[in-house]
Amino acid sequence: MAAAGFTVSSASATAQATWTVAPGGPFTAHSGNTQLAVPNAVLTCSDSDAVGTLKSGSGLDGAGIGDIDNLTFTNCSVAGILFTVDTSSALPWKLNVTGVDPNNSNRVLGSISGIVAKIADPDGICTATFAGPSGPTAPGTVTGYYDNGTDQLVIQDGNLTAHNANCLGIINNGDHAAFTGNYDVSPAQNITQD
Repeated sequence: MAAAGFTVSSASATAQATWTVAPGGPFTAHSGNTQLAVPNAVLTCSDSDAVGTLKSGSGLDGAGIGDIDNLTFTNCSVAGILFTVDTSSALPWKLNVTGVDPNNSNRVLGSISGIVAKIADPDGICTATFAGPSGPTAPGTVTGYYDNGTDQLVIQDGNLTAHNANCLGIINNGDHAAFTGNYDVSPAQNITQD
């Protein structure tokens, strides 16, 4: 999951805040390691890459300030089982700015919404869909922050839930799935509260 580099000029933001993004436009993001932790296991991928776009200009609503247009994961496994991740059914995902971390003004808080992702191994031993809590087609959300000191989007958790799980008891229906990943963003973007 990925977004663009955010630099903030205000120490606080309200729900009514609008934002200025410069330069906006296309971006890429790469994480060298991502994890999706369920109660019985941790699904890991050695690489994840995203391509997206950000709105540009001022007076922008923080909700839907950008899109994830494509997201790929490579070299993924769980409990020794290799699997692929398909994110195509729900793209684009939405990038949202919700405010500034009150404990660290370098960190812009936000989320990525609209998520539905399916995993499967080549032999059909392990399959599952990760989406929102209410069902396999109800989009989920991950949360995190962008640190303008490191130019990384850090995903820490969210409300992803396992559905249609058939994975030897490793993944079960209703499992909360905590997604984590540190994405290096290029080019860095600048977002400020209006």
